[in-house]
Amino acid sequence: MFLKNKTVLVTKKKESAGKYFLQLKNEGANIIFFPTIKVIPKLESPELKNAINHFKEFDYLVLTSSNAVKVFAEMIQSRFLDLTNIKVATIGEKTSEECYSNGIKVDITPVEFSSQGLIKTFSKLELNGKKIFIPCSSLSNGELKLGLTELGAKVDLIHVYDVVSSNLSELRKEYEEIINRQPDIYVFTSPSSFNNFISLMNINDISDYFVNKIICTIGSTTEKAVESYGLSVHIVPKTYSLSGISEAIIKYFQLTVNMV
Repeated sequence: MFLKNKTVLVTKKKESAGKYFLQLKNEGANIIFFPTIKVIPKLESPELKNAINHFKEFDYLVLTSSNAVKVFAEMIQSRFLDLTNIKVATIGEKTSEECYSNGIKVDITPVEFSSQGLIKTFSKLELNGKKIFIPCSSLSNGELKLGLTELGAKVDLIHVYDVVSSNLSELRKEYEEIINRQPDIYVFTSPSSFNNFISLMNINDISDYFVNKIICTIGSTTEKAVESYGLSVHIVPKTYSLSGISEAIIKYFQLTVNMV
């Protein structure tokens, strides 16, 4: 087993991410799930109310994360939104799975699970004058909106939830396990998951903390955020997904063993 006696820290909830890391457990790894972010819906903004009032005018709905799906699913029920005549686009397998579990049919998913991947997919369609609704996190950058606007679309990107740090008092057991086990591999799934981890663990010397540790990020955006602290990122999966992370970690250790 390539990961025997290795401890992997994953900055996600076990309930939502556990199944994606069964491969690592089967290879002997111990997994610590340490969710570093909480989602706070914000559904009363004038911009959102206006978008909901004109929802039937949108041609596309773009959902960029499983959290966006969960928040939007609440809106579907409370605002009685009809998705019959709107096409739904997602980024990533977990987002699509969350859609299906909430009864939302997915029409478009890019091969490359990223904003740029979705922009490339949309570039093959006629978007001139099309209206696109993107409900997303307050931390979302404008990359997707800019790219779709350049393709001729009219984009309403509206923040429907805030991402805040988890409460350490709710993670005491996991916190103690991290202190005692000293993970070998750290998995970060967003810039905020990394930043909140540093804060929750009260890490002062970031470089020293990660000496001889392996860092894995879900994609290039998170990779750049981690590297901005002077750290090296050792693993970035080709497929920007949780299952892609598991496969990349196993491959990394397979290569390491073969090199010995």
